[in-house]
Amino acid sequence: MADVIVVGAGLAGLASAVRLAKLGHKVTVCERDEHLGGALGRVEADGFTWDAGAASTTLPAALRDLFRKSGRPIESLVQLDPVSEPRRHMFTDGSVLDLPISDRGAQEEAWTDLAGAPVAAQWTALVDAYGDTWQLLRKTSLEPPLDDRLSIKTLRALKPWQSLDRVAQRELTDDRARAVLRHFAAQGGSDARLTPGYVGVWSYLERTFGRWTIAGGFGALADALVQRASERKITVRTSAEVVAVTTSGGAVTGVRLADGEELRADIVVSDIDPRVLYGSFVDDPAAKKVRKRILSTHQAQAAYVVHLGLKDPVPQLPFETVLHGTPTVVVRTSGTAPAGHRAWSVLVHGYPTDDVLDLLVARGLHVRDNVVSRQTSPSWWAGVAWEGYRTARRRAANVSPVKGLYCVGAGAHPGSGVPATTLGAAIVADAIGKA
Repeated sequence: MADVIVVGAGLAGLASAVRLAKLGHKVTVCERDEHLGGALGRVEADGFTWDAGAASTTLPAALRDLFRKSGRPIESLVQLDPVSEPRRHMFTDGSVLDLPISDRGAQEEAWTDLAGAPVAAQWTALVDAYGDTWQLLRKTSLEPPLDDRLSIKTLRALKPWQSLDRVAQRELTDDRARAVLRHFAAQGGSDARLTPGYVGVWSYLERTFGRWTIAGGFGALADALVQRASERKITVRTSAEVVAVTTSGGAVTGVRLADGEELRADIVVSDIDPRVLYGSFVDDPAAKKVRKRILSTHQAQAAYVVHLGLKDPVPQLPFETVLHGTPTVVVRTSGTAPAGHRAWSVLVHGYPTDDVLDLLVARGLHVRDNVVSRQTSPSWWAGVAWEGYRTARRRAANVSPVKGLYCVGAGAHPGSGVPATTLGAAIVADAIGKA
């Protein structure tokens, strides 16, 4: 049995903690804030409730595996529900596409109605082709630690040097279809021109595995993980800010807190910005090479999120609506509200130069006079921005060159988002193994 300290209680940190505790290790979680769950939280005001961060996910098997490998099935704590409504896309030319999420034939029909059979065939063929991409990424990147040397055959298949924007330009002749594909870069805070084309695999994952939400909002997922941590006898310390990872001879010995207290550990799992971890917390010669690489990365642009409480009548929108343009605006309607009201979350991807309500009105959603509550989500660590395909190599590896140090979360392999961070926690648990 190893003494494990997990630094940070975001999704990846909690997921790592409960998996490792189930494997027989003694686990302590140190979180600098009072709130557990990171971006998996709630904003509550004036009788309204909104998801602070994530509100849905694809790859539900990743969450199901997390709970199964840490104890009981996820359904014993929270209910995963499929998002049955199409995602609405509103384009700058005034056209609207309601694109079904998990139905190949319905997607093709929707594109045919909007842009004609040739465009529909292009979209379907492109998403179909991403099926092979998914199998390659799953075997080489999403389930194991990232292999330092991918085979030539794999590289030729993935074409990592080809940007998502280039794929959109080459494979799709309709600007609206191109915008829908590019959105998979924008929602991660990156530029499609600098994002590898294989990131478009999320179009295949959504179509194949659907998109899922949680009854009561994603804050309930954080609650479920905290409960699982309690069941696994994990020590959770809030208001415990870690300021250093202590080492000796290239191996971790523990962590030091802001108040000077030192906690001993055989293993440290970090769920914080790797640039902070390697730039400020770890002072060991073994980290010198990786420190330089990680400090060359830049943070992805987190969405600016404003939560609106609205009185009826307001436009009837599906679970998620993408308002294409500059900047891209996403409206989620999954919050809870008093009778006669609606709870919207508005995410701005890009640098907002106008007020959120001005952006909505400019895109045809006239709700200014309906606002009865307005709240803003705190900003969060959004991971590493794509700056070309080599970014994948500059992102923090799950297994550090410092013995006993591991990295999870948005800034580590395999990336940001609920599925990726959950898979990263699984990679680390497998690497550490049973007590």
